Amino acid sequence: MRKKINIGLILVMVLSFITIPVFAKEDNFYADRELKIEKSIGKTTFAAGNNVDVSSNIDGVSFIAGKDVTLSSSQDHLFAAGQTVNLEGVSTKDAFLAGSNLNIQASSIRDLYAAGQNIRIDSDISRNAYLAGETVIINSRINGDVYVDAATIKVGKDAEIVGTLKYDETAKLNILGKVNKKKSHKSVEVEVKPINKFITTLTGTLYSYVALLIIGFIVLATSKSFKKIDKEEKKLSYVLKSSLIGFIALVMIPVTSILLMVTTIGIPLGIIALVLYFILIYLSALGTSYYFGKWAFGKSIKNDYLVLPISLLIYYVVRLIPYIGGFITFITLIFGLGLFLILIKNNITAKK
Repeated sequence: MRKKINIGLILVMVLSFITIPVFAKEDNFYADRELKIEKSIGKTTFAAGNNVDVSSNIDGVSFIAGKDVTLSSSQDHLFAAGQTVNLEGVSTKDAFLAGSNLNIQASSIRDLYAAGQNIRIDSDISRNAYLAGETVIINSRINGDVYVDAATIKVGKDAEIVGTLKYDETAKLNILGKVNKKKSHKSVEVEVKPINKFITTLTGTLYSYVALLIIGFIVLATSKSFKKIDKEEKKLSYVLKSSLIGFIALVMIPVTSILLMVTTIGIPLGIIALVLYFILIYLSALGTSYYFGKWAFGKSIKNDYLVLPISLLIYYVVRLIPYIGGFITFITLIFGLGLFLILIKNNITAKK
């Protein structure tokens, strides 16, 4: 089985970690059809639009999304997605890019992670590059290793890969420049023994639990809205109501977002809705665990920082049970999604 670079997952995971304490600040959130940002920004920044042009220096992490994205500035870490993403004169530690056409020119990048149909690199990379696409063209010096999953790979005559070029043996390879070392691998299905599968599952579950728990502690420390879950009704009727709302949202939000993005004026709103949608899905287990944890242990355990890890651990253990686990995971998803939407609605209503 060919190993894929899941840039989408990376974007969502890191976005979930970083956005919790800063997402609501208006001076670092930009959305418009034609968006041009030139002033320097001293914090993590979000920008979405149809055509997005960012030339300002950002002292933090950048999350940029749009149809056509052009970047020519410096930031700590860069996450960009669009139909076309152009980097020229960008300075960043790590760049995570996703889109149809990705072009990197005259930039200073430590590590590059890119997934797209066509990827062209005309800029030196100081360490490693992880690339997945249909066609990958390298016309620069990469000082570390290059991991490529693509149908066509071209290393131009002016290119140099100091480390190892690692690629699938089925790829069409055209090397005109210098490559220190090449290493191909086969696309094969590997049979996983039950004991190895169990260890892999257990390790993955443990990592997921710890990562989500860390986010949970951050939310508890920074979000007053999250703590309002404790005040929600602890009744079966409320559980059914939240689950129904969550199920409807699970189906309708992505459909509505896609319909919005069909119209030019609706692209920013559609992108923002999808970003929020994926964040809420990822955090749904937190909301559900906290709700039922307070219901079950609220009277005996007063410390929220104990209730959350215990209830979240119970959820992770239960979902490992065959058949039942899948059902519990689904209920957790739709209830948590509905719970957060109810909280958002209540907050909006309270401010009126």
